[in-house]
Amino acid sequence: MILMIVSITIFSFHASFGEKKDQEKLTGILKKSGEYCKKLENAALDFVCKEKIIEKIDVSDEWAGRDRVLRIVKDLPGAWKPSKKIKENTFMYDYQLIKKNKEVKETRILLEENGKKKYEKNSEIKTEMFYFEKSLFGPIGLLSEYWQDYHHYKIIGEEILDAEKVIIIEAIPKSSLELRHLYGKIWAKESDFSILKIEWEPESMKNYEIIKKVAEKYKATPKITLISEYKVEKNGIRFPSKVFIYEAYISKRGKFIKSETTIIYEDYKFFTVEIEIKYK
Repeated sequence: MILMIVSITIFSFHASFGEKKDQEKLTGILKKSGEYCKKLENAALDFVCKEKIIEKIDVSDEWAGRDRVLRIVKDLPGAWKPSKKIKENTFMYDYQLIKKNKEVKETRILLEENGKKKYEKNSEIKTEMFYFEKSLFGPIGLLSEYWQDYHHYKIIGEEILDAEKVIIIEAIPKSSLELRHLYGKIWAKESDFSILKIEWEPESMKNYEIIKKVAEKYKATPKITLISEYKVEKNGIRFPSKVFIYEAYISKRGKFIKSETTIIYEDYKFFTVEIEIKYK
């Protein structure tokens, strides 16, 4: 009995010591991440890059057109199978972002659409399934000093990503945050706490309730993956390199992949990346 009590006491001591170390590490990460977000918020930016979008959509008869509602076909045998009716859209844009003080301007020139050369100034994003904007500022809504007050954070793991040791942090909104707000898991580089990757929680997406209701109506569970990667660095600022969106639905009949959208940012040209330092 004495040995058992000692063992439990020692185990409890080690557990609490480990939790304390994790909390100290997390506090340091959040402090540094908050400083990074302030640097990004105050930076003067002017850059262009190529923005390549590949969008694959299943347009088989099981899906209605614009409303994206799954139409149940009674005589459809077995599980959903990979469809032969895949529509692929490809777009190439000249993407430019200019940030001066608090004003941010994002513009696109459409260079190519589905293999055909174009030159459309001030073009809108022509994707059919998902819309996105200003990917650069994703970390601010999760890790800035302001937004840290509205989230709970927890270290959930460590791994090697692109030959760098990273710490994986989970951010969950506090009950005091009433509006819908993107949150998820963060991959922070251990050496400088810069953000390499964010995997966004599907339920935090603006249109997730619509997706969920459609899935429930047809007795399916939505499986959505939304990942942002930041692998381009200039003057201490990390720029987006890739965004990946995967949309699938799972039911007793199997898994049906509705769409995949991949956005690749490459060939960056930087005209201004200036960090403003404010002294109190």
